[in-house]
Amino acid sequence: MDVGSWILWTAPLVALLGYTSHRASLCTVAAVAEALEARRLNRFGVFARAVLWAMLLTVPALLFYPEKFAAAAATGPLSLALLGGFLFGLGAAINRGCAFSTLQRLADADWRMLATLSGFLAGDVLWQLWSPPANASLPAAAPATWLWPALIGVTVWALWELARLWRGRESLRGERAGQAYSPAATALLLGLGAGALYLGFGPWTYTASLHGFSGALIQDLPFPPVAQLALVPVLFGGMLYSAWQRGTWRRRKSSRGWGLSLVGGTLMGIGGALIPGGNDTLLLRLIPALTPNSLYTYLMLILGVASGWLLQRRLRRAHCEAPGCGGAPVS
Repeated sequence: MDVGSWILWTAPLVALLGYTSHRASLCTVAAVAEALEARRLNRFGVFARAVLWAMLLTVPALLFYPEKFAAAAATGPLSLALLGGFLFGLGAAINRGCAFSTLQRLADADWRMLATLSGFLAGDVLWQLWSPPANASLPAAAPATWLWPALIGVTVWALWELARLWRGRESLRGERAGQAYSPAATALLLGLGAGALYLGFGPWTYTASLHGFSGALIQDLPFPPVAQLALVPVLFGGMLYSAWQRGTWRRRKSSRGWGLSLVGGTLMGIGGALIPGGNDTLLLRLIPALTPNSLYTYLMLILGVASGWLLQRRLRRAHCEAPGCGGAPVS
């Protein structure tokens, strides 16, 4: 991709995804906490709809241009991917934030997320130093027999969803600058944006980019394209703009939790090396591309989050005698 094309459509699209994800406060950890505490699956509903919108673009690409968009299958066993999903989820629970929400909280001046990102890189590097070179564990080619039924199903759903959105007149901008986006608008923007980036870049998510960068340093693999690596600061820039617009940018006074963020980030990095990527890669790239076993890996990630969240809740209750003492809420 030439520089002009990158500037014209890719950078604004990635910035919009960062802006949208910050505005919607998307986080698998928060989704699990909501399910366990409030018995609601609203956030998971947003994730599911975003996956379907992304499929509307990725499935036709795989169906009609398989030689271009179907990557070669990886060699690692499924057990590694499942282990990676669990470790990433456990680390995210310890960190109190997953891949996207780590950047979102950093955009809100939660400086502890710098420890999380450092731990992520350290964990990824540690695994790649220890493991053999071919450590990717998810095959990237979808079976052709799945594609036509998936395309028909997602097209019917998209027409129904568009009709529902039109009847409800749900705004894509929010009623005012500081308002969070509606679930339907969030899913539409994230899903279609992620699908478009899949067509342009393949592994575009920032966890996959960081994994590719560390792999190039450690295992002499090809470096990711510069344009792909440049998506990371652009994504963060979109989040920063949303934080400034909403007035959430501020220097937080709390200095506690740096160690937990580092530990959580390290586990996320090891898990991200095994998947490879993170929950952002699973939800916005691998699952929409019908990558075999990616859904199982995400379910293991949810199990890891739930295990870490329940363990922390039990520990807080064991060390807290005052009524209502339960720790800081998950962002």
